[in-house]
Amino acid sequence: MSIERTNRLKVALQKAKANLPNKDHSASENRSHLGRLLDKPSSLEKDRSLLATQPIPERPIIDAISKETLGEDVEYIPKLNLRKENNAQSNAEIVALRLKNMRERVRIEPETPLGTRVGFSVDGKPLWASIIDEQRQYSSHSLNDDIAPLQPDHRLHHSNLAPTQSMWPLQLQISEKKTFKQWRVYGENKASTQACEVIIDRLGNQINPLLIIGPNGTGKSHLLHATGQSVLRYYDNEVRIIRGTELISASALPKDWHEALANTGLLLIDDLHLVSENEDISTTLGHLVDHSLNLGIQVLATSLTGPDSWASSRLWDVMKKSSIVELSPISSASLALHVKRESSLQGLLLEDAHIMHLLEHTGNDWRSVNSSIAILANANEKGDVAYQPEDVLRILANKPRQEEHSFEQGGTNITLASDIVRTATDVIYSDKEVGGIELHSTAIDLPEDDWEPKMVTVDEIHRANDLIEQHLKTTLDELTPEAPSVLDTDARDRHLTHQLGQLEESDVHSAVDVMVGIDTEIDRVIAEREQQMVRDDLRLRNLETQMEALLERTSNADANELIDIVDELRYIEHELGLVSEDAMEAFDLEDEEAKNIVRLARIRPKEVLTGEEE
Repeated sequence: MSIERTNRLKVALQKAKANLPNKDHSASENRSHLGRLLDKPSSLEKDRSLLATQPIPERPIIDAISKETLGEDVEYIPKLNLRKENNAQSNAEIVALRLKNMRERVRIEPETPLGTRVGFSVDGKPLWASIIDEQRQYSSHSLNDDIAPLQPDHRLHHSNLAPTQSMWPLQLQISEKKTFKQWRVYGENKASTQACEVIIDRLGNQINPLLIIGPNGTGKSHLLHATGQSVLRYYDNEVRIIRGTELISASALPKDWHEALANTGLLLIDDLHLVSENEDISTTLGHLVDHSLNLGIQVLATSLTGPDSWASSRLWDVMKKSSIVELSPISSASLALHVKRESSLQGLLLEDAHIMHLLEHTGNDWRSVNSSIAILANANEKGDVAYQPEDVLRILANKPRQEEHSFEQGGTNITLASDIVRTATDVIYSDKEVGGIELHSTAIDLPEDDWEPKMVTVDEIHRANDLIEQHLKTTLDELTPEAPSVLDTDARDRHLTHQLGQLEESDVHSAVDVMVGIDTEIDRVIAEREQQMVRDDLRLRNLETQMEALLERTSNADANELIDIVDELRYIEHELGLVSEDAMEAFDLEDEEAKNIVRLARIRPKEVLTGEEE
């Protein structure tokens, strides 16, 4: 198709569209607030066809099709007709009437006759007596004893026969607080901790009952709960706890405490001194403790004072025979060790000065010290580090840190950059540039120095060397250890000769006998040594005489005599080796060869004479 024909076709289409009626798609204002904000028109009206716009009576074609397909129309008759027919009541009227009758019956209240006489009730009792009995909740018509319910205090009442779950003493639950993980053992609480460990290992068999006595702030309650938590984890029995603060305001103790002790393995009583003055409670509590001991239940209690200061009661009678351990107040040394350990666990590096300031602020109290350590750890996490010891007191006093005066950055960026470069180091070290990159350097004005070194002569050098050698020789002589003597005692037996004190008479005689024997043996050995030296001297002189004689024979000796002289010299050499102490070991191996002295001799040819041949 050519371009001209295409253009003519487009023009014809545009003319045809221009002759068509314009459809107004503009809609009314959008009722939606979001549509108005988005500038959206309302929904466009859909163009309906001619068939859809006509009502049903005016559509005979559809009506005929439906009759042929679905059949004739059937009138709908509802099952419940609420309309009146022939002046009969409708279902709605029947329902309303019945509801009205029900409301009237509810509103009617029965009227009780007051009797024939005014002021008396039906049973003949005066009206004022009936009102009083009603206020006092007396039964107006009492039942016979055979059919009347049992009283709560009767032995056959259901409250006495049915099993009940007693809630007192309270049952201790497993917890991660106040356990032996948070407990620290020091010299002041070591004995009480060991006693509680024995209780855990042998529950109810040893140290029963145990009473822990100590002032406030020593950790009695912590040790009590830690022991209870350990028993809960190691045994299947229950752990019951009684707190003295709960019994102060109680008028009487529950009566069903016997059932609570049935499956109990450990009974804890905290602050026992608070109930020792109350006669009723202390008596009941004493019976409870006595009953627990009879059942084999371990009893562990804490108190500020001992049983000697309590009033006479059943509790005093039971606890006066108990095992008592004391918790002493923590000392400053132990508390400082505790602070150092706990602070290191929380990432704090505290010196002795920091710890001293902390203890001065808190005192010798466990709770205050632990709270102070927690405050310092929290401040350290937030960036407030206690560099100086005074910072500890400032942080604990909740005082803000004094901000240092910062450098006022004034001027333009060029001035700021110049100040930074000026305050930087003079040289920036670099691996590529030898000597570094120099930023800023100024010459230092030094004063003139006219000092000249002293000239040292050769004699002075020699004297200095001699002095050094003499000093080294003296020092080495002093440092050289002395050779051990054979007469010194061994290190293991030296305590026998260095003991202080006087010997007894029997020991003196024994020591004298031993010393006399030692002196005699020393004299004998020395005498034998002198005799050996004399014998060696005589042998050496004899050998010297023999050597001089051999020397004289050598000048005029022939070959055979020289051989004899050599043999004798070898014998003399052997004798000298035996005499010499230094060569004694060298001749030990030749002793056996010396017994067979080797002598040299000339071998001469032997002439054999034979007879004449026959």
